[in-house]
Amino acid sequence: MKAIVLVGGQGSRLRPITYHVPKAMVPLRNRPFMGYMFDFLKAGELSGAVLSLGYLPDPIKSYFDGQDLEGFSIDYAVEDRPLGTAGGIKNAEGYLDGEPLVVVNGDVLSGANLREAIETHEASDALATIVLTSVEDPTAYGLVEVDHDMIVRRFLEKPAADEVTTNLINAGIYVMEPEVLAMIPAGREVSIEREIFPRLQAEGRLGAYVSSSYWRDIGTPRSYLAASQDVLSGAVGTGEGFEFMKVDPSTSIAKGVKVLPPVSVAADCTLGSGATIGGRSALGRGCVVGEGAVVEGSVLFDGAEVEPGAVVRGSVIGPNARVGQNAIVRGLSVLGAGCVVGEGNVLDQGVRINPGVVLPPRSIIF
Repeated sequence: MKAIVLVGGQGSRLRPITYHVPKAMVPLRNRPFMGYMFDFLKAGELSGAVLSLGYLPDPIKSYFDGQDLEGFSIDYAVEDRPLGTAGGIKNAEGYLDGEPLVVVNGDVLSGANLREAIETHEASDALATIVLTSVEDPTAYGLVEVDHDMIVRRFLEKPAADEVTTNLINAGIYVMEPEVLAMIPAGREVSIEREIFPRLQAEGRLGAYVSSSYWRDIGTPRSYLAASQDVLSGAVGTGEGFEFMKVDPSTSIAKGVKVLPPVSVAADCTLGSGATIGGRSALGRGCVVGEGAVVEGSVLFDGAEVEPGAVVRGSVIGPNARVGQNAIVRGLSVLGAGCVVGEGNVLDQGVRINPGVVLPPRSIIF
């Protein structure tokens, strides 16, 4: 059995990071998200995957090229225009073997038991089975009602509080029979959630599998940062030899530096005298944290620099971006690749700075 992984989207909710880095390649504990997806599919005992690509396909291809995949096959189906979730599945049909298949959204970090979900589908009469997960705030999501036989009864699109009848949502993981592919028109944009699943539901052929395991959509700065912190804390994605304090031996560490776990510091980083790397932070390759600077609960992509006296809290700093002396970046702020936040600026409340932008010193103070 193979999987189709839908990684063709532009990741617009995660901009400005995704102007240069595809969403599927954002790092979690200094490992691309696709590495965790690979582990998830392997744990489900699948034989291979077709990656349905569109936007920025080359970094994803480069990640897998040359890797020892231990017999797991990887194929690429590249869209020449956006085809939607079902259209992306249809576009990958030529790489399949006519057997039942798994489909996974390319921004879902999950600890679900994929093998158990497959077995549940195989034991049913459903043409497709949706993996569901529960959430604390059902009003923020489209909900999925099921009956006592675990057949989907109906979909509720972001209901008001007094309309909530369940807390189960679509987890973005599906098991399908090949007959579903025949229901998808070729060559145009089609939504699996809005066009195909309602048809299967109306026919009583759409099953459900409820997972109580870890689940998170990494598609927004808030959820991406939370996923990063969860992986650092060992809540999901742990493998053999997992360490809460992972600092590459090549890191240059000056006197008086505090590094508080859980943390991940990649190769060739430099930590200046008196700097603090707070728990739940990840520093990519070649990052520089200057004298007395503080990084807490944040992700720094490769080559990012935090100059002396600067503070970065709960934010995402893109590749080769620079936070100037005594500047403060906090509150889910996101800096795009190569941008510069000049000395003394204070960024807060989810501010996003596009790639290459240079903020003059003391020009923004929240």
